[in-house]
Amino acid sequence: INTHASQFIGDYGARHLFRIWHEVAATTGQSFGFRLPERLVYNSRLSCVAVHVVRRKFGTPPFGYLHRLQQAFFMEARNINDADVLADAAVDFGCEREAFLDALKDARLLEQVTDEFALSRGFGTNALPSVLWEVDGVRSLLAGGYADAEMLVELIEAKKSSLARA
Repeated sequence: INTHASQFIGDYGARHLFRIWHEVAATTGQSFGFRLPERLVYNSRLSCVAVHVVRRKFGTPPFGYLHRLQQAFFMEARNINDADVLADAAVDFGCEREAFLDALKDARLLEQVTDEFALSRGFGTNALPSVLWEVDGVRSLLAGGYADAEMLVELIEAKKSSLARA
C-alpha cells in the first residue's frame, strides 16, 4: 500500500505497475485493463479512508465496496483518489453522498487509518495481500504479496514446526 506518494506517476512508474499487473494476471487469472487514470498520484490513503467510512456506516466489512473500487481502478482506469469517484461508488452501496464526503474529512478517522498503516508496517507488511500469524496474542507476517493455498499451507507448516522445536 502506497500512502506517501504526492507526485503524479510517470511513464516509468506506469510501466512498472503494468509489469506487476501482468505477473498477477498470469499467476491468478485476474483481469486488468492495463490503463491508468490521467494525472494519477498513486496513493492509497483516501481510498482506504473511504473503505473505513463505508465499514463504519454499516458495521460490517465492506467487501462489495472494496471490490467496486478495485474494479474502477484496475479495469476502468478511474481515479480512486478522487473523492467524487469514491462517493459515486459509496452511493451505489447505500451511502448518502454529502455525509460520505464529510466523513472522508473526519480527523479522527484519518488518524485511525494512519495508525492502522503504522501498525501494519510494524508487522513487516509492504505488499497486498498480507497474511498475519498470531501466537499468544503476538502477530507477525506470514506472507506478504500473493500466495496461493499450497504456499500458505507450506508456510503454516513451517511455522508450526519451528514452534514445536522452540
